[in-house]
Amino acid sequence: MPKLSSRERLINTFEGKEIDRIATFDIIHNIDLIEYLTDEKVTPKNAEDLLCKAASKVLDLIRHFAVPNYYDTKIVKDDDGFVYKYEWWTGHVIERPKFNSVEDVAKMIEKDIAKILKCTEKKEVCDVAHMHVNLFQEKFKTFEEVKIEYKRISDKLNGTIMLAPEGTAGIQIPQERYDYKWWVYFYNDFPEMAITYLDALVDYEIAFIDSFADFDMCPVAMSSGPVGTNEGLLYSEDFFREVVIPRKKRTLDKWKSYGIYHISFLDGYKWPIVDDFIKIGTDAICPFESYAHMEVKKFRDIYPEIVICQPIDCTQLLPFGTAEEIKNAVIKAIEDAGKRKIIIGSTSEIHPKVNFKNALTMYDTAMNYKL
Repeated sequence: MPKLSSRERLINTFEGKEIDRIATFDIIHNIDLIEYLTDEKVTPKNAEDLLCKAASKVLDLIRHFAVPNYYDTKIVKDDDGFVYKYEWWTGHVIERPKFNSVEDVAKMIEKDIAKILKCTEKKEVCDVAHMHVNLFQEKFKTFEEVKIEYKRISDKLNGTIMLAPEGTAGIQIPQERYDYKWWVYFYNDFPEMAITYLDALVDYEIAFIDSFADFDMCPVAMSSGPVGTNEGLLYSEDFFREVVIPRKKRTLDKWKSYGIYHISFLDGYKWPIVDDFIKIGTDAICPFESYAHMEVKKFRDIYPEIVICQPIDCTQLLPFGTAEEIKNAVIKAIEDAGKRKIIIGSTSEIHPKVNFKNALTMYDTAMNYKL
C-alpha cells in the first residue's frame, strides 16, 4: 500500500484499518540517541531543533516534550515551602513543608483548592495542579500560551505527532505533592474536602481540554498516572471504581467529545481495573511492563479491539539487553498483538541510561516488520 503519514498511520491503527507499517511512540530523553540521529552535537542553543529532527526520523507519536537545553540541575522552592529538583528531562519534590498533623495538611490543601479554582476560571496554568516533572504545559502561564507553543513545536516535527499536553488530574497530584502517607491520612480524616480537591483538579483539566482540543491539530491525547506496584494496586479496587475512574471518565469523555483518540497510561500492575478503563471508553492501554505481569498476548486475547502501546521494557531490556533480544521482543509483541492495533515504544521513555543502539534496534525492527 502507499506510504502513510504519521497521522494517517496512527489514526488507522486506532481504527483497526490497514497500515503500511507498525507505528512508533516514545519519549526521547537520551542525548546520545539525539546526536546519533542528527549527526550533530547537542547544545542549549540547538537542542530543540535537534530533538525535533531526531523524533521525526524514528517516531510517529512523541510524548513528554522536554528539550535538553541545560545540563545542570535546578532547585526551586515555592512560596508554600515545597522544594523541587529539575533536570531537563524530569523533576520531583525533594522537600515538603513540615506538617505536624493532618490538620496542617488540610490547611494547605484548602489553599490549593482556592488556587486551582482561580486558575480554572482565568484559564491559567496552575502550579499546584501539575506533577512538576517537566511536562510540556508546566512551563507556561496561560492555557492559550500552551496551545500556541504546541503549534510552534508541531510545525518543527516534520509530520511526527506530538501528544496533547498530558492530563494528570486525579490521585497522583495529591499523593505526589503531599506524599502518599499524608494523602491517605488526609483522605481518611477529611473525606469531603478530599473529594472537593479531586473534583477541582478534574474541573481544571476539563477547562484546559476545552481551551486546547482540536482534532485537526492533535488527534491523540493521554491521561497518565501510577495505579500499581509491580505486584498489586496502590489502592483497593473499590476506591478506584468509586473515586478514581468516574473522574477519569469525565476527562476522557471531554477529549473524545472533540473526536480525539485517548490513551490511558496506567503505570504498574493494572489487571484488576483494566476492564473499567476500557468500559469508560479509552482507546488504548499502556504500558505493558513484563515485570508488572502485563502480557501482550493475554491482553489481546481478552481485548481484541483495544490498542496496545509501549510494550518494550526500558528498565532492563533496553539499557542492558542485546540487539537480538530487543529485536525478538519487538517481533513477539507485534505478533502477540495479532499484527494490528499495536504501537511500539519503550515502557516509559528512552532515558539517559538506555543504550541508544538498542532504542534504534527497537524502532528499526518495528518500522521494517513485514505485515
